[in-house]
Amino acid sequence: MLKSVKWVENSVLVIKLEDSLFTLAQMRVNGLMEFFNVFNSDDDWGGRNLNEAELLFCIFVAEKRLKPLFVRVLGKDEVVANCRPITKKMLSFEWVAEDTYTANLIELSEGYSSVGGRVVKPNLSIESDLDVIQSHEMCGVLGEPDKLKHRLKFFYETGINWDEQKKFIYPALERPKGFPVT
Repeated sequence: MLKSVKWVENSVLVIKLEDSLFTLAQMRVNGLMEFFNVFNSDDDWGGRNLNEAELLFCIFVAEKRLKPLFVRVLGKDEVVANCRPITKKMLSFEWVAEDTYTANLIELSEGYSSVGGRVVKPNLSIESDLDVIQSHEMCGVLGEPDKLKHRLKFFYETGINWDEQKKFIYPALERPKGFPVT
């Protein structure tokens, strides 16, 4: 485990999900971290090129809070960092009334922030925007290691990329069978 985590753009970190299950994450800009469909039974990455790896999701993180998951930072000789464009469209939570919420599809600002972001499509609903809701990430900051760990392990085991926080906004969304409720 790392003693401390310092944000360095494009650094690639090893995440330990279990004793013999590891994956990679890459720091991008302004707290955005990318997670990939890359899993190994050990911490040997053999020069893997993340430009060729499937991007699972890109989210804002509180990296210091996620520190318990990080094993180490990879050297440039161990992995090729992803240099594809960073995802700029995300879902932004909106409170409508007591116990009533929605999300807007936004495009992050030039500085990759939701503040100053442009609304692309407001008031998304499951009935008309399910594909948008399922294919975009929430722009809130994740700082709970167990939630991230459960999400990555669930994807590894099932191939389903499920974001549990969307269930809070859209209670009618079907939770995949077997997803651990936290």
